[in-house]
Amino acid sequence: MATREAEWKTPLDTGGDVFELLGNARKAWIYTYLRHNPDATIEDVVETLEIPQRTAYEYVDDLESAGFIEQSNEGRPALYTAGEIDLHLVQGDVEREITPALIEAVARRLRDDDVDTYIDHHGLDGLAVALEYAREYVDGTVTHRIMAREQAISSLEAGIVLDALRPVVEG
Repeated sequence: MATREAEWKTPLDTGGDVFELLGNARKAWIYTYLRHNPDATIEDVVETLEIPQRTAYEYVDDLESAGFIEQSNEGRPALYTAGEIDLHLVQGDVEREITPALIEAVARRLRDDDVDTYIDHHGLDGLAVALEYAREYVDGTVTHRIMAREQAISSLEAGIVLDALRPVVEG
C-alpha cells in the first residue's frame, strides 16, 4: 500500500542539485526528454520543448555539471543522454524515493494544470506520495477513494491527480 503520511512538506522540499532539479520544471522536462530520447542534441531540445536556445544551453550545462546527463559523443553537434537517478531520502520514519518518474511528474507541471495545482497545494512530497498511489492505481490495487481517505483529500482531487500521473506510470 502507498505511503500514508499526511505531512506534505518533508524530505523533498530541501536543498542540493537533485532538489533544484525537482524545483525547476523546465530542467525536469529537459532531463525527461533526454531520458526518453537518448543522443538528442540541444537543437532537438529547443525545437521539441519550445524553449529558448540560451535557456536550453544553460540548463543542459547545469544538468551535466550535476551528473544527471552526459555528453555521449566527442563531436559536434554534441549528443546528450540522461543518466539514471535513484535516491532515497529518509527523515525520521518518512522515506521518499527520487526517480526519473518523479522528475517526469514534476516536469508535467509545465503542461498539466492539474499536476501544477496539486504541487502548489501539497508540495513535492505530496506529489511523491501521489505517484506511489498512481502506481497502485494503474495496477488496480488502489482506487481514488482509497487515496482520498488515506490522504485526507477530496475524492475528486485524488481522481484528478491519479489520472494526471497515469502517463508517467505507464510511461
